[in-house]
Amino acid sequence: MTRIRLTLLAAAASFSLTGALSGAAIAQPASTADVAKQRTFANLGLLGSECIRYDAANDRYIISNLGERGPQTTGFISIMSPDGAIQNLKFIEGGQKGATLIDPLGISIQNGIIWVADSTHMRKFDLMTGAPRGEVALPGAGRPNDIFVTADNTAYISDSGGTVGTIIKVSPSGEVSLLQPRDDVMERPNGIAVAADGTVVHGGRGVNLSFRDSSGRLLREKTLPTGQFDGIIPLADGGLLVASQLGRNVYRVSSTGEITELAKEIPVPAAIGYDSKRNRLLIPQIALSSVTMVDLP
Repeated sequence: MTRIRLTLLAAAASFSLTGALSGAAIAQPASTADVAKQRTFANLGLLGSECIRYDAANDRYIISNLGERGPQTTGFISIMSPDGAIQNLKFIEGGQKGATLIDPLGISIQNGIIWVADSTHMRKFDLMTGAPRGEVALPGAGRPNDIFVTADNTAYISDSGGTVGTIIKVSPSGEVSLLQPRDDVMERPNGIAVAADGTVVHGGRGVNLSFRDSSGRLLREKTLPTGQFDGIIPLADGGLLVASQLGRNVYRVSSTGEITELAKEIPVPAAIGYDSKRNRLLIPQIALSSVTMVDLP
């Protein structure tokens, strides 16, 4: 895809995702990445660590693990402390205590619930006890991947399966619909997030982030140096954290459109998290079953 020069917006006032992230990317991002400052925690018992999220209410990290691949219910969810120690390896375990977890990929924490995108369903578990709190079947889904749940319990789930992709929307009452019909434009989306203004942000296999309104209408795109995006985290200042598997790195896209490389040389950065208390980037590495932490400047 042809890249054009980034046009910087005037900095006279604060900017939001609705305006400032609509330009194209610069060819080379600024970089604050320092591999020496990246701490990786491995050999902890994690297995296919796909997604990590910060549980701010309890100051801990929640990690989804694919477990042994296949139709069996061997997926599990772990709890890690901010110092990198596993507090409960199998806080929720497929086939145990009424829980079903097959291939848990994306997770979202909202309103006391851990929401999980898992194989053919969206599943819900109690944040404190891990007890099952219901599930919603996702008919026709190929590979439910990332998930973002808003304050009103509306879930947005990327479906990266098949030859084309889509975004699945689940209402608070459990009604399942498609945000946008399946087509090549979606490019098998993986990472997904919803900005404070309600804009849905997702990535595909190319180098463009897509921004849509709540009805699925494409508002704009943002070109990054490398693509195959996984996790996307919206920040309080209107920016985004974006993991690029092709670039083996994580970008920060500011609310004014500037791109900074925050972490690099990550073999397969998956569904990243952000510890808002410590200003810390959390990177699960699915292939290495590990977690990398980067304390941001």
